[in-house]
Order: sequence, then C-alpha cells, then structure tokens
Amino acid sequence: MSHLTLAELSETIRQIYAASRSGDVEDYQRRALEVVARHIAFDAAWWGRGSFAQGVHHVHCSFPYRLPVDIAERLNLSDPDNVVARRVVADPGRAHYFGQSDLMSQPGTAMLTEYMGIAQSVCIANVDAELGVSGFVSLARSSPTPRFSARELDILEWLGPHLAAGLDMALADELTMQRNPERTALLATDTLGLLRVGEVSAAEMLRLEWPGWTGPRLPEPLVERIVGGKTEFLGRQLHAAIHWVGDHVFVSMRRREPRDMLTRREREVANAFAAGQSYREVALALDLSPATVRHHLRSAYVKLGVTDKAAFATRLGSP
Repeated sequence: MSHLTLAELSETIRQIYAASRSGDVEDYQRRALEVVARHIAFDAAWWGRGSFAQGVHHVHCSFPYRLPVDIAERLNLSDPDNVVARRVVADPGRAHYFGQSDLMSQPGTAMLTEYMGIAQSVCIANVDAELGVSGFVSLARSSPTPRFSARELDILEWLGPHLAAGLDMALADELTMQRNPERTALLATDTLGLLRVGEVSAAEMLRLEWPGWTGPRLPEPLVERIVGGKTEFLGRQLHAAIHWVGDHVFVSMRRREPRDMLTRREREVANAFAAGQSYREVALALDLSPATVRHHLRSAYVKLGVTDKAAFATRLGSP
C-alpha cells in the first residue's frame, strides 16, 4: 500500500484537486482524506489551521475525521506545550512521526491522545508566512503496530502541499458562493467553446438546458454566442453571462429568472425605480420622458407578474 508509482502519484493528486471542487469545504476534506487512505492506512485524522502567538499555538478551525463525536469539545485548541504543533510548525513541509512516548510526554497532549485512543501519528504542516497562519494534517493509528513507515511519511510529504492547496481552493469557492447568493456555476473555455475547466455544478447547470450534453465542447447555442462575441445567453432554463480575458472565455451560469426577460432599458428604469427614485428622477437620470419611463415600468411589471412596488423590487432582485 505504501508504494506509489509516478502514475499513481499523479492520479492521486488529480483526485485531491477534483475533490476540492465538490462545493463544500468539509466535504472536500473528507473526500481528500479518503484519497489519502488508499495509500496510507490510518484510523483517524485531524485536519486544521492555526497560528503561534506569544509562544502559544492556537487552532482556529478543525476537521476531525473518524474521531469521537464530542472531540470538538475536548480538542486542545490553545496549548503552549503542544508537542505535535511545536515540532511540525518549526519544521514545515516535512512529515513528522510521533510514537506513544512522544504523545504522552506532555499532559495536555497525553490527555487528548488517551481520549482519542491513539497510539501513533504522523503530522505535516504548511506555513503561510504572509498571513501568519499554518495548516496541518495529522493521521493516527490506534495500534502501535504496524508503525508508519518512512515510505508513508514520504507519501504524506508529497501529498501535503496539494492537500493544503486544495483546501485553499475549496475555501475560495466557498467565499465566492457566499458573495454570490445566486449560486452561479462557473466554467472556462477557449474561444471555440471547448471546455477547459469548470465547477462540478456547471455540468449539472448545462444539462438543465441541454439534457443530453456530455462535453467537452459546449452546446452549440453557447458556442455560437462565444464565437459571435456575445456577452449573454438566455435559454428556457438557463441564463449565461460571457466575458473574455485574452484567449480565455469565462461563462457564469444560473437558472433563468423572470427579470431576465427585461430589456436593457427596462432593467435600467426598473432598477432606478425600485431603488426609490420618482418617475421624474428616473427620467432625468436616463434622459427619457416621464411617459417613456411609465411605458418601460408597465412592461416590466407585466413581465415580472407583479402589481405593487414591494413585489416588484423583490422579483427584480439584484441588478
């Protein structure tokens, strides 16, 4: 199990990064540890991030894996003498072995070790000097035999940077989702619509509009918009915004909404009116006559299927 060919290592790293696109940080950590378990046998794991301040190691977030259900209440989140933390953070990028004598050498670590039923562990840390934080992954066995081998420590060292990078990617995706309540799905293609990379949800979103789509080329209606330099696609189920960065094409997709039926001018008028401007203020701001403003608003009301301003603002959503 501990021997890994170059091809197996490459595939393992690919699986780690694929797991980072699962759309949930803890789901990524669980799936990534399952990938690691194919090459390093372990009974439990602790994956987290922390920092040292005034000689004390503080753990900011933890992901316990196959540990007692109440372990979060018992974890030594702040311990100046944490045996494992002090050693791995002082020598990041290396997998460190801790036998039972190491784990029992300090009261706080010993108490936690006994409660978790751990006999040995290996741990690796990465340190972000710019942010002043460290990340760590610790794998544990409940029996002192077999001992984690040197080869298994090598594998953890090979995978450690990728586990950390995958976590950063999963966190970045989560931040994007928090900033983007519409839950859009993103993908990148070339200028001919050949898919380069995409979120897992992007394929699901595409199949809402085109149930038989399999890739790697995007569905023809989207390709036509990309090749034609168009910035938007509106289908029966899907709305897509398209923009270019050099030869890279980025497509942001979400489910179609009533507000997508508005014309550009109707949206401008509707957004201004929903924001509290009067007919006259909207007309002045957009250089339109009050009668034209009323016409666009009536059309927007009909398309959105509303009859009052409060419902109008709600259905209009974000501009």
